[in-house]
Amino acid sequence: MHALIATDGIERRRDTCDHQREPVLLRGLLFTPDGERLVPSYTIKKGKTYRYYTPVKHRRFGAWASQHGALPAVPIEELVTRQIVGALSAPHVVQSVWDRMQQIRPDLTEPQVVLPMRNLAGMWRELFPAEQCRLAQLLIERVVIGGGGLEIIWRDQGWQELAGELAPGTIGAELQEMEETV
Repeated sequence: MHALIATDGIERRRDTCDHQREPVLLRGLLFTPDGERLVPSYTIKKGKTYRYYTPVKHRRFGAWASQHGALPAVPIEELVTRQIVGALSAPHVVQSVWDRMQQIRPDLTEPQVVLPMRNLAGMWRELFPAEQCRLAQLLIERVVIGGGGLEIIWRDQGWQELAGELAPGTIGAELQEMEETV
């Protein structure tokens, strides 16, 4: 115990939180309705890991400091993932991205914007977790959870960046072409 106390706090955190090096889909994106940020946390019971999003005040000051409790990560992440996949193929979202891309990239055709987005929706589950996290960070400004539901606030600029990443001649387009031939 004395050896643990004697170690540097940052070093101790590194040693005890290596598990958190794994990508976390909603890191920095999840908030309560009153604006409190929820941070990833986990517990291990009988060798099984249980992941949560916990109010930052709860983590820093104790359970008394926040009126919100820890929420299980998996169902929240599944809901958000369904919304992302749905948005990638939703006609009104795709149309909005296409309309904007016409203004900033008039050299692209509609199929060059629309088809890669739909393809990405279809192969979302095959993406590495780190890439899913990167895309969530790109597309989402904030997720507000409360009252039995959640609200996603999208980043307009993120959708444009995504379309640019999937444009012909980019690594994203090349990867999609490779995926389609496999």
